[in-house]
Amino acid sequence: MFAPITRSMTLALGLITSAASPYLLADTDDRDDVEKAPGSLELGSTRVTADGLGMTTENTGSYTTGSTSTATKLNLSIRETPQSISVVTRQEMDDFNLNTLTEAMRHTTGVVVQHNDSDRVSYSSRGYSISNFQIDGMLNTFSFMKSDADTIIYDRIEVVRGATGLTTGAGDPSGTINMIRKRPTRELAAKAGVSGGSYDDYYSFVDVGGPLAFDGRLRGRTVLAYRDSKSFRDHYALKREVAYGILEADLTDDTTLAVGYDYQDKQVQGSSWGTTPYWTGTGEKARFGRSTNMATSWSSWPMKDKTAFATLDQRLFDDWRLKAAYTHRTSDAEGKVYYAGGGFPNADGTGMSAYSSHFIGDEKMTAVDVNISGTYPLFGRDHELMVGYGEAKNDNTSPLMVDLNPEDYGTIPDWRDMGGIPKYQDMNTGIQGSHDVIKQKSGYLATRFNLSDDWHAVLGTRYGSWKSTNASTEFEKDNKSLKHAKVSQEHNDMLTPYAGLLYDFTEDLTAYVSYTDIFKPTSNKDVSGSYLEPVVGSNYEVGLKGSFLEERLNLSSAVFWSKQDNVPEVDASVPRGPNGEEYYTSGGKGNKVKGFEVELAGEVLRDWNMMAGYTYTHSRNAAGQRMNTASPLNLVKISTSYRLPGEWHAMTVGAAVNWQSDIYRAANRPTGAKNDKGNPITFKEDITQKAYTLVDLMARYEFDKHVSASLNVKNLLDQKYYENVGFYNGVFWGDPRTVSVGLEWTL
Repeated sequence: MFAPITRSMTLALGLITSAASPYLLADTDDRDDVEKAPGSLELGSTRVTADGLGMTTENTGSYTTGSTSTATKLNLSIRETPQSISVVTRQEMDDFNLNTLTEAMRHTTGVVVQHNDSDRVSYSSRGYSISNFQIDGMLNTFSFMKSDADTIIYDRIEVVRGATGLTTGAGDPSGTINMIRKRPTRELAAKAGVSGGSYDDYYSFVDVGGPLAFDGRLRGRTVLAYRDSKSFRDHYALKREVAYGILEADLTDDTTLAVGYDYQDKQVQGSSWGTTPYWTGTGEKARFGRSTNMATSWSSWPMKDKTAFATLDQRLFDDWRLKAAYTHRTSDAEGKVYYAGGGFPNADGTGMSAYSSHFIGDEKMTAVDVNISGTYPLFGRDHELMVGYGEAKNDNTSPLMVDLNPEDYGTIPDWRDMGGIPKYQDMNTGIQGSHDVIKQKSGYLATRFNLSDDWHAVLGTRYGSWKSTNASTEFEKDNKSLKHAKVSQEHNDMLTPYAGLLYDFTEDLTAYVSYTDIFKPTSNKDVSGSYLEPVVGSNYEVGLKGSFLEERLNLSSAVFWSKQDNVPEVDASVPRGPNGEEYYTSGGKGNKVKGFEVELAGEVLRDWNMMAGYTYTHSRNAAGQRMNTASPLNLVKISTSYRLPGEWHAMTVGAAVNWQSDIYRAANRPTGAKNDKGNPITFKEDITQKAYTLVDLMARYEFDKHVSASLNVKNLLDQKYYENVGFYNGVFWGDPRTVSVGLEWTL
């Protein structure tokens, strides 16, 4: 049985019916005339207009896009951008059922996806964690996308690999993930779907857009979605509600204003806080299965995100435009977690200790960006210019709590049966416990010089400031007095240059070289509570790009290298803090990353889409030792779909293959003996995951232009593998084989 559709979705279905009724009752011949109008999209096919692709990927049937601005804020094609860019389009997300950001990143060239536990996931590229996120090109100052966003509200997801200091300011050479929201359509469009899959995973959505008033000068769009799923992991379950609405108005022929709001509420049960133990207390392999979850059934780490935004697009003169954008996002947490993440399990049920806490607080982000762009003449040629200014503020607060649990609450009597462990008890004092604020301000400039018919240069710089403060209040040991602390760091006159040179060999092939500085203040602290020094360095890239079939097929290859100093690393020599926080240490000077990558994305032949990418990344520290061994040296990702010809033209089939080389990380393995304090004596030993291959399949059948059914199989071969190894002496199992079927209706 499919999960129940929420009341709001039922209302939206009613709106669809009422809005669509005149269209559904209209004369069929008239509809055919409209659909066959010259230059229109041929729905359900990979064919687009002869003018090539634009920025929007929805309804193009394509696995690539015509232009992107994530790397430079200039609207350039992928070929014209002197950096490596991948795009997960709406079509690819629909084909392979990529319903979350994590699933989309698993289909992205060069991106490594790893879970630390059930609800925390990290993405990395080119040897470093990705910490820069954008939504509609707006800088997101959250430390990471805490709720692993549902992708139903996005038209595409652009990933720029390498440093993006020009558009994000403080950053690192890993990359930037930019999620582009869907926009209102100029004609009525509606879609609804339901699906059900393995482990009681049920999903439903409604997506309606089109003109509302004033002859289409006011347009709107609403997207609603609901997921109710269990898991292959013991007593883990998730429910997520998604709502997105946007209004877009042409105030004048030259002025367009858009306002919108999106909401994602993720509720979970059985949340873990760490990995599954790999060794027993005697030093033998624990051999826990994929379903093992050492969390209490009440353990929960929910997250609720709410975002309001507005954009203004003003045509000034000729092709000069002014664009202004504002966004405000809040993220609220209210959950209690209890997980057997410490120690080593013994056969009699002893040996394990718990990571437990009450996650409560809210995080607020506000960002503003204004820029002016257009073309200007110089030396007999036209060139492009972008000048802008942006500010962003992140404000994170949590209350001071009083722990009311008994002293031995963290000692687990029997890890084999945690059903009798009482829920975490504490009291809110009403006093602010912590207050973290990060502020960024910067001006930026970018220009594309057309030096000749074949030579082009993209130059830019960003100049700004970055300030962070952390205020905390906690009880002294006697619990009768308060201890206040405040630390801050400020960096002004931050100058981030960007330079790229491109040469067009032919109408289809372009070679390029690019450079940018790296400067990233860090919020990571050492065990003494002091901030680590900012990360500094440089990033280089040399590549070759091709664009074929009127830009519907893009080929790119690049050799890259970067150097960084002061890269934070988790300090595994010290235990977690009293609230479960991790401490860090500086990686020193001279961290180097070198690598190579190649990607083919788009329409290979009529009705045949493909994304194929290979990445080699090698990281070394100043001593020449390999870093980031828990990330693979080699990564291959291929996704392809084909619409069958002739009588089977209603059928589309596809497959995805992910292969990665081995990974390993050192962890503490017990000897079976204990020291004079009763703690296990351990020694360092690597936990390894050998190379493995994952295969996914998809099929979709269109009964007519309105109704289609789909089948998706993920991890077809039911490969058993560790997605993460060595994180706090444990492993995180990857997902087993899952099967889902879906039904969609389109107006």
